[in-house]
Amino acid sequence: MEVTTGTPEKRSRAKVKSAAPAQETKPTITVKKPRAKRVKVAAATVTTAPLATPSPTQQPSVDEIRGMIATAAYYLAAERHFSPGRELDDWLEAERRVKASMYG
Repeated sequence: MEVTTGTPEKRSRAKVKSAAPAQETKPTITVKKPRAKRVKVAAATVTTAPLATPSPTQQPSVDEIRGMIATAAYYLAAERHFSPGRELDDWLEAERRVKASMYG
């Protein structure tokens, strides 16, 4: 038994042709899908999300109201590009809008 040191030799990647007779085949044509175009979007205008109004027979829970206020406050902050220092004003304005939409 012979022991070799070092790396094994690389195998040839050449394909071995079979002895079977070659049948004439039609060439296959592949069609590439067109690439999707990239669209550059300018600074998007953020509008206040429409507030969900509850049905007259069912009042939203306190957690649902708090969620609506938080969502409205987020959109108000987004309108002013999230500049710091006006968070309370955003929350109070959102609270006013949610209550106005609920109670008319």
